[in-house]
Amino acid sequence: MPKPTFRRPLRWSIAAASLLLAVAPAGFLRSETPTPPADARPVVSAATRPAVVDIRKTLGFLASPALEGRGSGTAGIDIASGFIAAKFQELGLVPPPGWDNYFQPFTMTTSTTVDPATTLAAGEGVNWAKDLGGKLELTKQFQPLSFSTEGKFDAPVVFVGYGVVDAKYGYDDYAGIDVKGKVVLAMRFEPFDKEGKSAFTGKKDDYSENASIPTKAKLAAEKGAIALVLVNPPNWRNEDDVTPFAKQSQFMRASIPVIQLKQPVAEAILAASKAGTLSEVQKRIDAETKPQSALLKDVKLKGEVVFKRTEKSVRNVAAVLPGKGRNAEEYVIVGAHYDHLGRGGSGSLAPFSKDIHPGADDNASGTTAMLKLAEQIAAAGPQERSVLFIAFTAEELGLIGSDHFVTNPPVPLARVSGMLNLDMVGRIRDGNLQVGGSGTAPSFDKILAEATTDSSLKLNTKSKGGMGPSDHMSFAKKRVPVLFFFSGLHTDYHRPTDTPDKINYEGIEQVVALGEKVIRGMAVMPREEYVAKFDSSGMSIMGSSGSASGGTKVTLGIVPDYSDDSIKGVRITGTTPGSPAEAAGLKDGDIITSWDDTKLNNLMEMMGPLGKGKPGQKVKLKVLRGGKEVELEATLKERK
Repeated sequence: MPKPTFRRPLRWSIAAASLLLAVAPAGFLRSETPTPPADARPVVSAATRPAVVDIRKTLGFLASPALEGRGSGTAGIDIASGFIAAKFQELGLVPPPGWDNYFQPFTMTTSTTVDPATTLAAGEGVNWAKDLGGKLELTKQFQPLSFSTEGKFDAPVVFVGYGVVDAKYGYDDYAGIDVKGKVVLAMRFEPFDKEGKSAFTGKKDDYSENASIPTKAKLAAEKGAIALVLVNPPNWRNEDDVTPFAKQSQFMRASIPVIQLKQPVAEAILAASKAGTLSEVQKRIDAETKPQSALLKDVKLKGEVVFKRTEKSVRNVAAVLPGKGRNAEEYVIVGAHYDHLGRGGSGSLAPFSKDIHPGADDNASGTTAMLKLAEQIAAAGPQERSVLFIAFTAEELGLIGSDHFVTNPPVPLARVSGMLNLDMVGRIRDGNLQVGGSGTAPSFDKILAEATTDSSLKLNTKSKGGMGPSDHMSFAKKRVPVLFFFSGLHTDYHRPTDTPDKINYEGIEQVVALGEKVIRGMAVMPREEYVAKFDSSGMSIMGSSGSASGGTKVTLGIVPDYSDDSIKGVRITGTTPGSPAEAAGLKDGDIITSWDDTKLNNLMEMMGPLGKGKPGQKVKLKVLRGGKEVELEATLKERK
């Protein structure tokens, strides 16, 4: 896409927005009650206050079907970005320094799909696929999994049961069998007991870490396999669906091709080597919790996994209200991401749905609040510091828009006194608002206290650190003090049911009122150094979905870089204060390539040894730093 021009898209987007906003709810009917006395004050309900009506109108547009969920790289998000830029222009705000317009464009991979060139067939030897049509049919008989790597393979097949090794349970599907240079065939899950419960956990539908597909893929690669093919076990599990393909993050990427087969394909492979049926083999394994692994004689599998990546131009949208006085060259940044999930995909919690995910709360609410703040701050006139308002793109794909902004800032980040991030502020319940980052600058507690003196909101400021799975973390990693407003998770999160009718519009009005006071406070507060001592607990406000140690008993304390999944190893953008990683000397930009003697291709491969780690355990890390290999030692700590 060519670099967007300034005037043309704004004229177009204003017209488009006017057309689409014309379908907003009609005005309220007039009351038939008698005209009140001239000295009587009319009672205005919260729902009819102009600010609330405007908030409802803006959010309704951003979450409307016309924008199709604002997926990165789609026509819908382009409409949204034009709408936001038009609002900035209407308010008289100016483009950031050095920008020709309100847009900061950049190119990124917006989607990954399976290329039709992906194939799977019988190799030399027994033609086990002849009764299946010879060459298998993509999506109907097999499917690469989302975190598979690309590549070709043509090798003998080894059946490895469930593909599990666990010393705790005395079980090893790889014992006494050589899989180097071979394709391994494994069943999903793990051995079952006679009641259909996990033989390891003793629970139904609750498995050990061994059952996870990434764990199986990592183990197969460590054992020397060149590809992993999986099949649903026929007993106890009654499904034989092929998992839909969807783009995944870097930490979900395997180092070998990973493919799922339909059961008839696996049955044909076993039958060709006279190994019995899949059901029979599973029963033998489950009966004694004893592996039945074997080289499948004369059976070979050849194939190729090919992905098709779509790269598109995406854009952040930003504008500035210039300041006045001696601090006018300093900045307060107010941000919200305006992208969402489009029609679902890997980020959806309704993964099989192709319905529009409106993202009314996530994050049409934050974008609307940011625009309302821009309007009210602009109406009040210049502050002592300039205020930069920004709508980030590609947050849902890994904070990519905000990371691009802080890597290519229009103003030096050293001149930014603070950043306020608004993400999911549309579900205020009982007046409660969660505020993260209050410990990242000494002045923030006072600013928040003064801002709430006449507010009906009750603030939860327990999460004082700057780390967390939203755009403020990109700034915190650059040591810019941050605050994060968040109304809480809900059952509609990342689902098609996150719709405008469930939004608390009066609650957003309250958040905007609070935000305006906070921005004014940031505009006059002293320039303060970032305080990092609370960052190790900063994730708690939204859970640990952005953490590299979620679900483990120990922590290393790295902040992974998700921006480039082509890098071999685990690149980091920093460490958390007081962490083993910081003590070991890990730095921003380091690429961790091995953990003790285990080679690491990506973050997923670190999760295995990290999950098995113990407090006090010393780990040798090999790191690429500026093209040179460095060896470091980290001592793991218990995860609090």
